[in-house]
Amino acid sequence: MDIQFDERTLYVKYDEDIDNTIFWEDVTYIAGYKVYAYPGEAAFLVFKTMEGETLEVSDEMSGWLELLGGLHTIFKLPVGWEEQLADSEPDGDDIVFYTK
Repeated sequence: MDIQFDERTLYVKYDEDIDNTIFWEDVTYIAGYKVYAYPGEAAFLVFKTMEGETLEVSDEMSGWLELLGGLHTIFKLPVGWEEQLADSEPDGDDIVFYTK
């Protein structure tokens, strides 16, 4: 599973044949959450678009760190949002980082 992005688009490749794509300009909501997963915890980001499409990515996907490092150049996110996600409790409430 791979995460790729550029200044206009987020691409997620799940396997050889399935790709999901959303355009940044269509994103109206970004939130994060954590869950318990073997062998510890997994963090997720959720992107929702104005058309009602939802795309989720996790820290177990390649490209996660690059996405975290680049999102602030695309969206106005709160200062320290990465730490908020890292410090959140698994199975707690979603943390909303962006709404349009």
